[in-house]
Amino acid sequence: MIRGIALAAVTAVSLAPVAAVSPSPSPSLGTLLAAPPTSNYVVDTQAFMRVEGAFDVAEYVNFLAPSNPSDMETTLKHDGFVSGFGRSWAQQGTTHLLLEIVVAFSGGTGAKSWLAASQAADSSNQYFKGAIVVNGVDPSYGGHFADPATPAYADIVAFVKGNDYFLVGILSGSDDLADSASTQTRKQYEFAPSSTIPPAQWPENASSSNAQNDIAYRLGGLMADVLVLALLAGIVLLVVGLIRRSKRRPMMAMYAAPPGGVQLSPDGNYWWDGQAWRDASREAPPAALRSVDGYYWWDGRTWRAVPQPTST
Repeated sequence: MIRGIALAAVTAVSLAPVAAVSPSPSPSLGTLLAAPPTSNYVVDTQAFMRVEGAFDVAEYVNFLAPSNPSDMETTLKHDGFVSGFGRSWAQQGTTHLLLEIVVAFSGGTGAKSWLAASQAADSSNQYFKGAIVVNGVDPSYGGHFADPATPAYADIVAFVKGNDYFLVGILSGSDDLADSASTQTRKQYEFAPSSTIPPAQWPENASSSNAQNDIAYRLGGLMADVLVLALLAGIVLLVVGLIRRSKRRPMMAMYAAPPGGVQLSPDGNYWWDGQAWRDASREAPPAALRSVDGYYWWDGRTWRAVPQPTST
């Protein structure tokens, strides 16, 4: 019932007169992400493809994979989603992955609303093990997530600066992250500008010629918050997208141990069994690392489908 009431309120607000379309963020979001902590991180365009580079609200919702995508998209639009940008890196010699995301909202109120909803969702996740507090970064929240059975571990910190929502996530196949997420978050916070849309243009700061419209906007914001809180099980940010979906998505290199024992030909089409070269399109090396579902094997650079036996 709560979800229905909230959705109805948001729909009613969407029919009322609204402010002008927000301007494009400046500086551009692609210039706002902090560099990795060390030089042995290399860009990884496969781990989080849906938020690699610029993404829109539909792609962002698809990445988060909630139980009710249309409700989440409605909430993001009401909060003032403008655009987003993401980048990920893999650390050579380890199973660490670094993900950084920035989402621009039309105003600070919308960005903080999304931050609060994200925190509520993450803290209720089954893999949540404890909070991470980063002093000097406010408003913010963080969490340590662990799935020893996989194994998979993640430290995630999100914060708002001006009208922009930032997320820093570091993932590993071992519980060895220490305070790396906190350190990278401070670096990202200092690197981020005070805002990408001038505060005078934020919806909450714009003067209204119609008091009724202002009341409707505030009521819609309250109802949208109720709607988001009703979707806790669906909004799991990185945890669902990174830990639970890893059991069926071979691209999640965070679960892969450093490769070894597989020697490929220069063109990658054959592997050496110790005595002869074998066609990789017909059979996979027995010693190669396999995905959890057994459908893919790791060649040291990328995941490959395990060839299926030919029916007789």
